[in-house]
Amino acid sequence: MEILLSNGLIVDGTGGPPTAGSILVRDRKIAAVIPAGAESPSLPAIDCRGFIVAPGFIDVHSHSDYEVIAGLPNKVLQGVTTEIVGNCSYSLFPMGDRANLSQLGSIYADTPDLAMTTAGDYFSALESVRPLLNVAALTGHSALRAYAMGMDRRPPSAAEHDQMERLLDRSLNDGSIGFSTGLNLMPCSFAEFPELVALCRVLKRHRAYYTTHMRDYKFRVVEAVREAIRLAEESGSPVQLSHVQVVGKKCWQHLDTILELVDAAAARGVDIGMDAYPYLAGTCSMVQLLPEWCQSGGLAGLLERLESPPLRDRIARETEEYMSNTWADIVVSRVGRFSAEALQGKSVEEIAQARGAVACETAVDLLREHAGVVDIISFNSREENLRKVLTHPLTSVCTDGHVGSGLNHPRTFGTYPTFLGRYVRDLGWMPLEEAIVKTSAQPARRFQLQGRGTIAAGNWADLVVFDAAAITTSSDYAKPDAPPEGIRLVMVNGEIVVQEGNLTGARPGVALRHTPSGAR
Repeated sequence: MEILLSNGLIVDGTGGPPTAGSILVRDRKIAAVIPAGAESPSLPAIDCRGFIVAPGFIDVHSHSDYEVIAGLPNKVLQGVTTEIVGNCSYSLFPMGDRANLSQLGSIYADTPDLAMTTAGDYFSALESVRPLLNVAALTGHSALRAYAMGMDRRPPSAAEHDQMERLLDRSLNDGSIGFSTGLNLMPCSFAEFPELVALCRVLKRHRAYYTTHMRDYKFRVVEAVREAIRLAEESGSPVQLSHVQVVGKKCWQHLDTILELVDAAAARGVDIGMDAYPYLAGTCSMVQLLPEWCQSGGLAGLLERLESPPLRDRIARETEEYMSNTWADIVVSRVGRFSAEALQGKSVEEIAQARGAVACETAVDLLREHAGVVDIISFNSREENLRKVLTHPLTSVCTDGHVGSGLNHPRTFGTYPTFLGRYVRDLGWMPLEEAIVKTSAQPARRFQLQGRGTIAAGNWADLVVFDAAAITTSSDYAKPDAPPEGIRLVMVNGEIVVQEGNLTGARPGVALRHTPSGAR
């Protein structure tokens, strides 16, 4: 099949200025980039006059592990052509016992039991449904740990650690692109440094990648960044710092220090990168706010402690002591039992006032009432810090997105229109050509996604056509699932998946299996 994207303004992902021209697509790849004025072949053409033609966006930090199997369109509609799933220590393999994995919390709440032991099982399931876009997958440490040793808060035995190493090695052999941690998420948070170093050394043998949701983003964020850098230096594996930010007004001043640490590490040869989403709020389980000791045994252990009034009071007190923002900044987005609509969109402070209660105690009560399944949207950053992170040369743009029941975060539906519309076009934080590097070429280089991320002859035809003057979204925290605006066309592997905001029915995505020379 041949098709010509004609007369567009090409931003090719190299960082160079936009150039007028046409792109010839043949047999799933870019056959030629034709400058304006040069003779174009006579064949079916799509007129891109007045629009930007860019490499498809690569979401380096996604939680769409099941969504890509289910065929949900929220990412491709905003121009994403490749996702990296399995972040923050959570992956759909190795699944192990479903009852055990349900203790990991709400990340798996809306996912059916897929019984995947290896990355090979995951890729096979993906390929059997033919995804809308391309998918690479990390192996999650919490999944490994839960499979090998359950939810215990202790170091692994030698046999348990050997099992984790074998599982990781097999997943990497099957094509997993690397290993992710979520070091303030149970049971990954129970891991000590030696356990992580040994697992990251497995990555080095495969030339694979380590991505980390760090141990802290608040009062100990500097120590958390130092731990991540030390882990990379001692293991020899590359490290990607996930969704970089500093949480809460009390801690905002630490951002400059952690960026200085990253710059210093890169200058002495550490293979380090970062990603971030263009929003001032994040989303997570409320369990993440609690002290680590109370999470031993998973949700079952936590809920047992919450039935003890002295322990419940201690948990509430210690949670309050470690808050870097306020309970007015913490909005309930989902609960696991009754009264969901009555609570969604209300801050913990508002709920506490309605109950005539103290906010920290209300937070703990909500977890007790809803079997530990309470998701929140946390307003925790400021625009000055967001600008510093997004404009940093080592930062790639990500969604950190996940579709679940309840009130989703708008980043799941509108990250790239928000970044390119508000922050690039309206606020002028960076030139468009630099922004496109952050959405495409930089992520592709970072994770060795061969033949993707730039517009060049011989590369895969992953392309997005958008109106730079109109790209935006009305998606917000009250109505997150509003569709993006200004996306004219999305092409994945040479097939048009989105045209004028509508799906075409094409499902040309592939599983990108990692090899020591890159993902193919």
